[in-house]
Amino acid sequence: MAVAPQGILRPIVLWVMKMNNMLNEKRILVVGGSSGIGLAVARHALQNGAHVLIASRKASERVGALPDLPGESIETHAFDITSPEDPPRLFEAIGVIDHLVISVRPETTPSPFETMDIDEAKRAFETKFWGQYRLIQVAQHHIRETGSITLTSGIAGEKIYKGASTMAIINSATETLCRVLAVELAPLRVNVVSPGFVEPKPKRVQERANQFPLRRLASMDEVASAYLWLMASPYMTGTVNVIDGGARLI
Repeated sequence: MAVAPQGILRPIVLWVMKMNNMLNEKRILVVGGSSGIGLAVARHALQNGAHVLIASRKASERVGALPDLPGESIETHAFDITSPEDPPRLFEAIGVIDHLVISVRPETTPSPFETMDIDEAKRAFETKFWGQYRLIQVAQHHIRETGSITLTSGIAGEKIYKGASTMAIINSATETLCRVLAVELAPLRVNVVSPGFVEPKPKRVQERANQFPLRRLASMDEVASAYLWLMASPYMTGTVNVIDGGARLI
């Protein structure tokens, strides 16, 4: 088995040490953290010594998927991002945090624009865009100045796929919101992670991944690492961190 040269290993070791130092004992709120990418972010944050708060509709049901760490490292809060009353209630309960991660995905069926159900599109906007908008208006007053907000967009915001008009518009709007907030909420940092196709996916998507430069789909853990990197990088703000294996290039 090939062994990485010492010159390559040293930066990796230093990066891991920096991550542990930057996130240790930090209070990280993951909204949408009971499944998918959000759950992976929560797991990695816990492994780096953070105190993790998970807010979602099914938060308490999914704690078993997290590492077996001391109970005081994890808090769960029932939270509906579409409810205007829930953000104030949530922060009244949790108080001050260091980092906010928002990773929610609306339930929407891919459909051509000409036949897209407008009510379904509105619900998707309410969940992923307006929900985070309202949440951040409240959250900004409860995040330490040295902290950050990390949003989630996606490949459909840049590369156009037939039937994905709703998600394309929401993702593009989210990336614009990031840049606006990075200026208006400074010195609080605001960034976006833009994932490509993440496992598991249907066979047809798995086959398409063979055409990507990296010839595979991303794992949840690989995408989660991008969120932790942004939280631990004190001079990054207003950025879109793309993690798609080069899918945008084909």
